[in-house]
Amino acid sequence: MTGIGGCRSSGAFTADALLVNGAGKLISITGLSTVTTGPVDNTAYVVLHDCLTSGAASAANTIGILYVGTTAIGSNYAEADFHGVKFTHGLFAEVTHVTGSATKFLVTFN
Repeated sequence: MTGIGGCRSSGAFTADALLVNGAGKLISITGLSTVTTGPVDNTAYVVLHDCLTSGAASAANTIGILYVGTTAIGSNYAEADFHGVKFTHGLFAEVTHVTGSATKFLVTFN
């Protein structure tokens, strides 16, 4: 059978990171707030860029964004499917913790 393949995963990350060096396709972004005690007030977002460093990241090379906001939407989980958006240089993630620091992200790509 042809056309069956798998996706690779970035693994969980909580800070800016180079996820992939080289070309590929963005499949999805998943975000999860891992707050277990106290008030559930934990918001963060990740912006994915087609570049290799934070210095090269810009609005022009942004290819994906995901927001996880427990107070804004009442949920601690979010996922977005990107249907194979192509990147050519690499996949660099910029993470911003708006409130708290317990949000983790995971990116799938191939």
